[in-house]
Amino acid sequence: MLAGVRPWQAVAVATAVAVLAWAGFWYLAVPRSDVCPAVHPAPAGCRVDARISAAWLWTTIVAVLYVAVVVAVRVRPGGGQYHRSVALGTVALGVAALYGLWSVWQAGG
Repeated sequence: MLAGVRPWQAVAVATAVAVLAWAGFWYLAVPRSDVCPAVHPAPAGCRVDARISAAWLWTTIVAVLYVAVVVAVRVRPGGGQYHRSVALGTVALGVAALYGLWSVWQAGG
């Protein structure tokens, strides 16, 4: 399955996924409107505190999974177990990134 994938390619894919996820989390968390009315409950897009805490949580989760992928590449640079652990780590990173984006988006609504 991953026979043709070099270790640097796996790290490059994991880096791209992590950086895009982090950018997406914080794009959703930081308010883009100038003024939010002081009403309760806050309108959609104005619950900044919930989005920021969700963005911090998912930034940390993605960082841990990214480090796990990089460690898996560095510890075992060859062999069948390497391919399985790197593939599973990369898939977990991608799933966490997508779920994190959804979670941060939902936190503000």
